[in-house]
Amino acid sequence: MGEQQVRLVLLAGGQGRRMWPLSHSKRAKQLLPLLPGPSGEKESLLNRLWRQLDQVGLQQDTFITISHNQAETLRNQLSISLNVIQEPETKGSYPAVALAASYLYSVASIPLHETVAVLPADLYVEEEDWFETLKELPEQLRRHQLNRAVTSDESGIIVFRLESVISALTEEGFPIQYEQLFRRYEELYSRLEDRMIGLFEESPTFRMPEQPFCRINSWNALAAAFPENASIYNDSAAPVIMMGLSNITVAVSSAGILIADQAACIPDEQARIISKEQPPLVPGYEAGRWGNAVVISSLSREDGQQAITRKLEVVDGGFLSYAFYLKRKIVWTVLSGVGELIRNEKRSMIKTGEVVELLPGDRHTVMARSGLTLLEAHIGTDLTEDDRIVLGNHGEEVHTAI
Repeated sequence: MGEQQVRLVLLAGGQGRRMWPLSHSKRAKQLLPLLPGPSGEKESLLNRLWRQLDQVGLQQDTFITISHNQAETLRNQLSISLNVIQEPETKGSYPAVALAASYLYSVASIPLHETVAVLPADLYVEEEDWFETLKELPEQLRRHQLNRAVTSDESGIIVFRLESVISALTEEGFPIQYEQLFRRYEELYSRLEDRMIGLFEESPTFRMPEQPFCRINSWNALAAAFPENASIYNDSAAPVIMMGLSNITVAVSSAGILIADQAACIPDEQARIISKEQPPLVPGYEAGRWGNAVVISSLSREDGQQAITRKLEVVDGGFLSYAFYLKRKIVWTVLSGVGELIRNEKRSMIKTGEVVELLPGDRHTVMARSGLTLLEAHIGTDLTEDDRIVLGNHGEEVHTAI
């Protein structure tokens, strides 16, 4: 049976620890626009990888695995036609490998004899020729009669014939259908991790080409790779000025402020403490195909009342999700532009200077007829993600749900 082209899986999830406070549960570090792009704009690590894979003809055979609450940001950066493998939550690399294998087998119908290479999405490579070597992996496995291998050069790449992981799942009694494994992911993840570690820990090793690469997985790694890069990263609505200082990284968002020597990194223990702390009620910055939002203020009173104010920029033709809240009230003040408001299936136009009050239970969305800027206030006692019920996302899904 002949070998086909290599299938790639980019591990793009993350819990937002190492590049706190800009990364968070809805935007992993590899989605942050921190790198200089080809035309002078900022691009993310994942955007750069995606562009490089296109240049070597591997993009169409690449799948991206990411936490479900980061999928919208991913699609906004890259394409709506991505091969996206959603995780119910980020639980580590090896459980993600198992879930990706089940998706390739049961959803994408990839033959069991084909070769899969799993790459970390925080991989930074200068030359696209480095990726050409990935095309040779199926032949390398065939020549050396291997079913799996791992890299020995800290690039973090795992290679396997799809059959080896699917067989391991079957032997342990795990479901191999993606939908079933997805639903039981939290229940099974520790067993999945143990089984996958056992599968790969004694695997043969191989080295990728001797070309410079690095893993940009922390602020100090970013500074080392781009010493001339900007040293202020600001997700807040307030300006930040640094004077008379050098070799300093400053990162600002509603979650906190980091000021650090460029050679320093957040210790693992501190990262764990940060991850256990109460997260912001609303991420400081969000982006999607609809536009972007930034938190301006967040208030909490002793009686439990909370208020969060955001500024939303909705692009021309962009839809917000069609959703409702169970316990909170939303107040929109239109700062500029014109939009079509849909509230409880009734349509009306809103324009600059108007105020819209949405009560708990009101099903709502807005479509920008021109660039629309909204000042959005969330008011209530339970401003958590669980309070929001999404009926449809953007475009056709919104139209179907209305």
